[in-house]
Amino acid sequence: MKLPKVLIFTTIYQGKDYALKEFLEHANKINYPNYQHIFVDNSPTLDYVAKLQGMGLDAYHVERGNNTREAIARACNFARRIAIDEGYDYFMSLESDIMCTPTVVQDLMKHGKDVVTALYHIGDDGLRVPCITIAKWNENLGAFGTRLLAQDEFSEYTNSGLKAVQAGGFGCCLMYKRGFLEFPFTYDPRFNGHPDIYYFNELFKKKIPVFVDTDVVLEHDNRPWQDIEDR
Repeated sequence: MKLPKVLIFTTIYQGKDYALKEFLEHANKINYPNYQHIFVDNSPTLDYVAKLQGMGLDAYHVERGNNTREAIARACNFARRIAIDEGYDYFMSLESDIMCTPTVVQDLMKHGKDVVTALYHIGDDGLRVPCITIAKWNENLGAFGTRLLAQDEFSEYTNSGLKAVQAGGFGCCLMYKRGFLEFPFTYDPRFNGHPDIYYFNELFKKKIPVFVDTDVVLEHDNRPWQDIEDR
């Protein structure tokens, strides 16, 4: 029996170079037999994609646009087009500062869901919280609130298997066909939301459920958001 075909994509830019060595040490150990891993660079120049290609990585470049949020949306859509055109069964976002496990694809795929994320934390040291949104849908705004799960609300999400959530993040997110075919990635220039927020909004509107596997806990080596100039 042929295993489902998975496209893993990593959006990246020169500001994430600090994590690249450790990221690759983990990503290169992924042992799922039928996947391709591409990198989509959105740095301001072509220098960084040239570095990635020089390392033997399957790397591409997209224009950055007006800010980081637009850059991420463009990179996600570039990768999505490859997944659609080349007939991939699964589309998996793996951000360049997430340290994955060798079995991460199998671990998320085994649930048979349209959208499953791994569990990782975000924020600065001392203020890190799980990347899970539990805020209710706001009918007036037509969107989720942006409140993340607080640390003192986390107990039921600790090693408790698969949990239904309103939203997660793109740090490590496995999407089956329905989860990436129905609409492109986007952002709204009027607000500060990232493409993952709008993606999960669309899933909610289309009644596509989202899950997090609380047993798949990954290290997230993020740097402060304030360090990014064009955020």
